[in-house]
This record gives sequence, C-alpha cells and structure tokens, in this order.
Amino acid sequence: MRQLYINQKIFSLRDKFAVIDAAQQPVYQVIGSLFKIPKHFDILDQHEKVVATVTNQPFTLLPKLQLTIDGRQAATIKKQFTLFKPRYSIDALGMTITGDFWDMNFDVRQGSHVVGTVAKKWLSFGDQYELTINDYDIELLLVGLVIAIDYVKQQEQAATSNSNT
Repeated sequence: MRQLYINQKIFSLRDKFAVIDAAQQPVYQVIGSLFKIPKHFDILDQHEKVVATVTNQPFTLLPKLQLTIDGRQAATIKKQFTLFKPRYSIDALGMTITGDFWDMNFDVRQGSHVVGTVAKKWLSFGDQYELTINDYDIELLLVGLVIAIDYVKQQEQAATSNSNT
C-alpha cells in the first residue's frame, strides 16, 4: 500500500501542482495546458518525462476525459447523469468509481476488491487529495483519475459561478 498526496495550488495562472509521497518527497508533477483545446494535463516523473496525459474530450454532453499512460490509451473517465449523487465510470480493467454525496471521497474498485481510495483534505490551503493505492501497477491510473474528476468539478463550479453573476 502506498499513499500519495496531490496538492493543487489555488493562485496559479497555469494549472501546475505536485504529487508527493507520505515523506513529502515529489513523485510526479502535473502541468495543465494553457489556452489549448482540448484541455490536457501532463503527468511528469521526477526526471521531467511525460508518463501520462489526461485529455478533456470537448463537445460532449457530459464530461469525458481520456487517460494515456506511456503513450497508450489506458482509460476513459466519464461523468454519468444522476440527479443527486455524482457518479463516474471508468472503462479500465473492469473498474468502478463510487463517491460520497459531496463528491469529495472516492473508492475505486475492481470487482469487489478496493484497489484505491481518494479522500479530499478539508483543512488545507488549496485542494489536497490523499490517494491510498493498494496496487502499485495502477498508480498512474489513479493519479490520472483524480486529476480528471477534480478538473470536472472545477469546470462545474466555474459554470455555476458564471451563471449566478
């Protein structure tokens, strides 16, 4: 089991944040595209090599993002239509994602086995997510999943605040 933390900076013009381990050591860096369509996020290793990319698919009814790992299509993450409880689907390795009512905590399952959990830290400056990874082989998949879901949530919050003004 491994724990990683994704720290997103609030006041950054370009989406750029770190993924660190429990000892506060950097594991990955995430850099979002600036003024590009479709929006994408590159996940870089410690040697600044792109190891994964999360790409938003524009012009879809509900948010849909593609995850590539080492240049190969690894997963499609889709927000499903629900009235109350946010739900996401992932088409990788028979995985499912379930979250709480506030959409801040997630379990990622492969069949009945929990392969990872994500918990948002409430008392932090900026958004911080704690990932508990039970299967090292899917570490990048879980990091990409959190980035995708966080991006969807940010877009929905921005749309809500724009419609209220």
